[in-house]
Amino acid sequence: MSAPASRPLRQPGRFWRLWWLPADGYSNALTDTGWAPIVDVDADLVPALLAELEDAGVPAHAAPTRPPFAVTPRRTRRQRPSPDTDQRWRLWVGTSRYSAAEELLRVRLPVLLRRRGTQSPPPVP
Repeated sequence: MSAPASRPLRQPGRFWRLWWLPADGYSNALTDTGWAPIVDVDADLVPALLAELEDAGVPAHAAPTRPPFAVTPRRTRRQRPSPDTDQRWRLWVGTSRYSAAEELLRVRLPVLLRRRGTQSPPPVP
């Protein structure tokens, strides 16, 4: 009887985001070795938050909170859900800068929410 050999990873950094983050989102292109979810926000706030976090040097990634596939009640096959504008997105930040992200969100998120409230809504097609 033989035991399996223990082989540590030679290049753990090569896996990068694949193992930590949902694939159906986007990021501010800064990298980190670990990621943690920090807040769920509306889809219209994501670009501004990613830009703010990038300016502060905080790695960030945003992805929709719902699963990428939904099972319809009438069929058993999987279908992509239709995109909607009121969807919530989960914001992930690099663990090495988590406290900086918390502080930035504490200060800037209320400002972004107020600014969004004063803007007129987009016209309905």
